[in-house]
Amino acid sequence: MSDFLYKKNKKFYFLLVIPALVIYCVALVGPLLIGTFPSSLYNWNLIKGNKKFIGLENFIKLFHDEQFIHALLFTILLAFVSIILSNVVAFVIAFALDSNIRGKGVIRSFFFIPNIISGVMVSFVWMFIFTNAIPNIGEKLHLDSLAQISWFGNTNMAMLAVIIVTTWQSTGFLMMLYVAGLQTLPKDVIEAARLDGCTGLNKIFRIQLPLLMPTVTINLFVSIAGAFKAFDIPLALTGGGPSNSTQTLALNIYTDAFGAFRTGYASAKSVVLFIIVAIVAIIQLSMTRKREVQM
Repeated sequence: MSDFLYKKNKKFYFLLVIPALVIYCVALVGPLLIGTFPSSLYNWNLIKGNKKFIGLENFIKLFHDEQFIHALLFTILLAFVSIILSNVVAFVIAFALDSNIRGKGVIRSFFFIPNIISGVMVSFVWMFIFTNAIPNIGEKLHLDSLAQISWFGNTNMAMLAVIIVTTWQSTGFLMMLYVAGLQTLPKDVIEAARLDGCTGLNKIFRIQLPLLMPTVTINLFVSIAGAFKAFDIPLALTGGGPSNSTQTLALNIYTDAFGAFRTGYASAKSVVLFIIVAIVAIIQLSMTRKREVQM
């Protein structure tokens, strides 16, 4: 969008944003400021009805909570690996589907399907793959190491299973955004680069990726938000086990809030999660926007 058009229609664009901004404030900012932040300063058990002001004691207690620290570290690991893997795989698939191949519409739909079904259903599908399909393939190929993998009884393998399923579910949506981004790239610039001998990986890394940075910015933002709030897949796939090794921060908060009914303590954890996601998102946005190319 040119600066002239933006300045001319600035008020109109702002009016378009107002309804979404109002809904966002009512549904998220309001409950966060009025409910979650104040609740984190109380020792509050929802069932017993006890509510006593204790200041920052809940936040201090978090530093000594081994289960919270482990959930935080696993969430960071899950986010780091799944964000990189899902974006790389999504870009590769989008790049392949951007060329003139037959049935690319159907192929796009297949990759997008996991995104429109719930994480619980996706987890059940992969539970079948891990416990039946992969062992059967291992037996057919006489590979005992593959047939006898304990996906949910071993800590490392359970973590790997959660990472694989999380990456698989998020790839389709990111792929669609990359496809849309690739189709908006100016053809004259791509053709001029080709005539100058810039082809193959050089064309991708020197021409297409820099032009695609606005899409990369959006995809990374969506990936970060999704990875840090991972809840349904770990819950349905492993239940946070074995020994709480695959318990994410969101699942840990849920266990405290609706399992032990420690509402104040769970609110403090929610505030910490919000701050972490906000910091990571701000750093990511500032880094990727600097690399965006204005046409």
